[in-house]
Amino acid sequence: MSFLDRLFHRKQSEAAAPEMQGRPVVRYNQPYGYVDRSTVVSADRIAANRSIPIVLESLSGLSSLCFSGFEHTLKPIDSSDDKQGPNIEKAMAQIRLQEKRIGRVGKARKLSTLGLVRAAALDGWSFRQALSEYATVQEGGWLNFAEVQHLPAQSFSTASSLGGNDYLADKILPGVVFDSKQDLTRFFQYPGSGQPTELEPDGILYIEDATVPDDLSFLKVLNPIMEQWKEVRRYGMTAEKRVAVPNETERVDASDLVKMITAKVPVKVQDLIDHCDDLAENQSFANKKVAIPGTRIEYPPISMPLDPWAADQYLKDEICDFFFRRNVLKRVEQAISSTDSGAKALLDIHISSERELWGKPYEGLWNWWLLENGFDGLYDEFEWWSWTPADKEKEHQRNLENFRSHTITIQTFCKLEGLPIPSDEKGPKGEPSELDILIEQHNRIFGAKGADGNVLNPKTNTV
Repeated sequence: MSFLDRLFHRKQSEAAAPEMQGRPVVRYNQPYGYVDRSTVVSADRIAANRSIPIVLESLSGLSSLCFSGFEHTLKPIDSSDDKQGPNIEKAMAQIRLQEKRIGRVGKARKLSTLGLVRAAALDGWSFRQALSEYATVQEGGWLNFAEVQHLPAQSFSTASSLGGNDYLADKILPGVVFDSKQDLTRFFQYPGSGQPTELEPDGILYIEDATVPDDLSFLKVLNPIMEQWKEVRRYGMTAEKRVAVPNETERVDASDLVKMITAKVPVKVQDLIDHCDDLAENQSFANKKVAIPGTRIEYPPISMPLDPWAADQYLKDEICDFFFRRNVLKRVEQAISSTDSGAKALLDIHISSERELWGKPYEGLWNWWLLENGFDGLYDEFEWWSWTPADKEKEHQRNLENFRSHTITIQTFCKLEGLPIPSDEKGPKGEPSELDILIEQHNRIFGAKGADGNVLNPKTNTV
């Protein structure tokens, strides 16, 4: 092969699309008889663990922080395109109309995209994946969403009838099957009886957390800790009962017997033994205790080398810290800041990443809707609400500094401060405008300085 042939062949090879050899989804084979103890946690067990108070509190709290609300923000794909204003208004009106009717989660309807994102995040934190189904309808000149509904991930926990090496079932939700022959994911939902039903994949919005290994999820990883917490809580309640109603012991006192015999008091030892047996068998905090002569009632002190409630609090903190990444925040915060602002900045990153993970696919669904309806010059970006209340004092100081430096007008300052905005329109007979009156008052109070100037304001600043 000549030099030119080799050069031409190299150019052709570089221009051709590369052929991928690896597989993004593979089956891991184990030796015969191998039992993977990490997979015994079923989807039902994971769902049941959400009823634990500290888990439910963490899930709902994280959801409230991450998904308090958002606004659809339509922007031109070309930032220099200033002719998309009418298209933005037209598309936004149609989006608002659809948001009023879509969003079914369970029996609840009309929860909008926000409700779907919240449901997706809950299933994602529980099972590492979430599913939704959408259907479209032609309305006039629009291709709109007839409905977008959340599909409970737990309904995909029943294995399908597919077998063979070409099909790889998910390790937590075996109803989600990857078909390596067709290179697509298939979905088999169990309706509650009969056989699982395969859903049409074209109408499914499937979200998977790629940051978590495919055989794990947040709640699955927490299962051992939650089981430990349940055991510690049982131990704690047992200890509380024993402390509140300590075990009672009865005995026949030999020294008392000697004294009674010496005093010639008739004594029947068996009667004393029977009396002690009755006291021991019927011990209760509600019964009166009467010890006849010759018997003793004792309450031995209970020693607990381990405080069960300290262990209980430790495990609860460990569960809560897991959801809010507290251990990571502590360590990274020490490297970037010694104040609380560092922790807030890291928590902001955590919250924004959760919004990106569970909200971005729905953002993509709305962008698909824009393309289908001819708005190829626009894209939709969710503008999430701030999870922390605004610092009014800082905002006021910033507005004040901007006004003093003459970077904003008095009207803008009043608008930012929530004050009445002075009008610059004169009256029908040429009367001074509100702004003219304000300027006049300003000159009278903050006017000329010096010995012959304004004595009301000897300082140089104006505000």
